[in-house]
Order: sequence, then C-alpha cells, then structure tokens
Amino acid sequence: MKTLIEVIREADQLSQEDQAGLTTHLLSGLGGAPLGPDDEELARREAEIDSGTAKLLTHEQLRKAVGR
Repeated sequence: MKTLIEVIREADQLSQEDQAGLTTHLLSGLGGAPLGPDDEELARREAEIDSGTAKLLTHEQLRKAVGR
C-alpha cells in the first residue's frame, strides 16, 4: 500500500481537471461534507443581489479578506 506522501506526490502530477475530480470524490466520501450551496440557497442569494440588499465584494476585497 502506498503512503500518504506517495499519493500526494502522484496527485500533484495530475491535470487540474483530474485534481478537481479527485477532490470532489474525496470530499463526497466525508460524511456531511458540504459541496456547496443548494438550489434554495442559490435562489436566495440571487434574489438578494437582484434586490440590491446583498453586500458585494470586489475580487481584491475578497483576496484581502482571506489574506492573499
């Protein structure tokens, strides 16, 4: 059996598309791991944007907020 380090090294060699697929697969295997907002949440957020009640951030503001 391969070690975690070996698996990580191999995963680093995958294309971005394959890495995204692997990530999705691994996250879906974790019980209760959220994969993103559901349709109801998306509709609520879209309505807030359309009504002007949502506080929107620029890309630069988001980067600053997450420390990048």
